[in-house]
Amino acid sequence: MKIRYSVLGAAALIGAVSVPAIAAESPVQNRSIGYVMTTEFKAIYDTPDGKKECPGGLNEGPREQFKVLYPESPGKKWPIVDTQLEREGDIWWPKAEDRIPYQYAVGDIAFGLNLDDKVGPNDFTSPDGEKGIDDQLQRAWACVPNYRSSSYNLGAFNNWRKYLYNIVVIELTDVDSLENDDDVTLTTYRGLDRVMTDATGSQYLAAGTQRLDTRWGKIFIAKFHGKIANGVLTTEGSDYVMPSAGNGRSIADIRYYKTRWQLKLGPERAEGLMAGYMDVDDWKIATNTQRSTHHQAYGAASTASIYRAMRHVADYKPDPNGGENHAISMALRIRMTQVFIKHDDKTVSQSAPTKAAATKLAAGR
Repeated sequence: MKIRYSVLGAAALIGAVSVPAIAAESPVQNRSIGYVMTTEFKAIYDTPDGKKECPGGLNEGPREQFKVLYPESPGKKWPIVDTQLEREGDIWWPKAEDRIPYQYAVGDIAFGLNLDDKVGPNDFTSPDGEKGIDDQLQRAWACVPNYRSSSYNLGAFNNWRKYLYNIVVIELTDVDSLENDDDVTLTTYRGLDRVMTDATGSQYLAAGTQRLDTRWGKIFIAKFHGKIANGVLTTEGSDYVMPSAGNGRSIADIRYYKTRWQLKLGPERAEGLMAGYMDVDDWKIATNTQRSTHHQAYGAASTASIYRAMRHVADYKPDPNGGENHAISMALRIRMTQVFIKHDDKTVSQSAPTKAAATKLAAGR
């Protein structure tokens, strides 16, 4: 679905000034454009059979681990407090050591971004050949069936973006061009409106409207300085809290430190990566709150073991003055659809550019 915007109002304002085609075709209005997140999942690099990154095999899930920890034997009767309750306690308050061997991923290829602007010995190389990729979540997750590309759960996680609480909106301001612009600002918000879809509900449509939660959702507002080169937006790092709710009710927001965005921009879509250092304890609370052990077992995901693995390879410490690393480098693969953002006091994106913006476009600046 392509929407064309009339420039008659702008032409009346600027008289004889000729407005280039971008003013009529582009949803960039008042030097602003908005997008709403429609797809989000952790970017794990894996091969079809898993032998390259998981030579020791894949990790087992809660049910398989339970049988190993509390084996059946003739005449042996396990009390509930020493089995089920003990195991659930370990899921919520994991012990330092794991009684089950854990399979970490090997290899040097991973999705992500260079979060510290360095190339270190533990860094990865992207599938495109970029060095210095920070993504230790690859080590911790790539051998867990739940997070591999073959898992049906990726679709389930993606559906969470449809929950009204989970509406993530970004607004790009100071935009002169979606192709090249060396000074733009990306601001994140929690949106208040469901994403517009077609009649089937399976296709997201551009040109919807999003109101912003600026009262109760202030924690989700963050600003990132960025630039656009050859149609790709890249931002500097900043801390960000992403709204996170599962199963429609359970809310457990997740902190991402030194977050960066890299998005291929278009007039109706944007897609790419959001990368940063994810707070491991936030992840644990969100995971256990949103999905029971029973549901995690479908993807062979043992939260206790995964949490210990994440803490073991965590590579960022939010408080530089003390404590252990408790945030882990990672990347989200995301897709977004263009929306018009309605602020409390005004609609930022109008159907025609202002006189100043149109004059700037006409002058080629």
